Amino acid sequence: MNSFQRWALATTIATFFLILVGGLVRAADAGLGCPDWPKCFDRWYPPLTVDQVPDHIDPNLFDVRLAWIEYINRIVGVTVGFLILGTVYHALRSYRQKPRVLYPSLLSLVLVLIQGWLGGEVVASELNPLHITAHHVLAWVIVNLLLYATVEAFFLNSAPFVGMSSQRRILGRLSLVLLVLVLIQAGLGADLRGELEIIERDYPQLVRSEWIHEAGWVDIVHRSFSWLIIFAVAALNFYVYRRLQGNTRWLQWNARFIAALVLIQIMAGIGLAYGGLPPVLQALHLLVGSLLISSVVLMYLLAGRVPEIEPNEAQKSASLIHFLKREIA
Repeated sequence: MNSFQRWALATTIATFFLILVGGLVRAADAGLGCPDWPKCFDRWYPPLTVDQVPDHIDPNLFDVRLAWIEYINRIVGVTVGFLILGTVYHALRSYRQKPRVLYPSLLSLVLVLIQGWLGGEVVASELNPLHITAHHVLAWVIVNLLLYATVEAFFLNSAPFVGMSSQRRILGRLSLVLLVLVLIQAGLGADLRGELEIIERDYPQLVRSEWIHEAGWVDIVHRSFSWLIIFAVAALNFYVYRRLQGNTRWLQWNARFIAALVLIQIMAGIGLAYGGLPPVLQALHLLVGSLLISSVVLMYLLAGRVPEIEPNEAQKSASLIHFLKREIA
């Protein structure tokens, strides 16, 4: 791998880690662990004791555990920002003439700056559900832009789906259908999470395990829609394993990974519904959902870029053709 590929891959992985940390912040109700932005209790690092809280800030807002959870989230976010900056630097140095690599890299940098501003708005709005959802959606956009740029850097010499068989085009369409279904399910999940936050605010007498029972139709639709995802993933795996020919190793691996993520997501969802919404499962549910979106995007990208013939097979075919031409001549 060259320097850009290493940076882009590392940045993509770090962004997924940031999504996990953000999920932990939300699950632990630590979003206001630091009540100001960009500082934390008007300090560049959180107080260790209540005595260190500045006089102009209510000391009742201080919880050392929540403050440090939110502070770590901010540190990881800043780290990802610098990683994206490094990715853009390498893209400008090595791929200035490759728009499919350069433009998504530059756009991810612009969006991460907006993400930083939006993080401040989340704190200023005192965790408005719409602001939180926008914060997570923007993280999904950023990580998939980075994924796109990374994949393109590995397949610079091939235009998407050009010269590919109809089988690959069908796989691309199946991937897009699955992506739409997964995005709808993610939207339903975000709506459900917002409803749970409203229930938590309006019914403080309810314990955590009772919130899900008050969500009503939102929870029912979210659960029922999961069946469409299951059938679509099963159809995708069937097509990859039974209909595709030639070089399918990477596609089969990705199809298995998608199926595994769906299985984990279902198990996490069951644990959330019947286990009283444990924070760890909430964070896992968010991370796996993010990975699922990106894995389906990756399936679409690979379907139109991975050569249909293994490189060694292609070399053998070229050698055979050259031999036949020489003999005929």
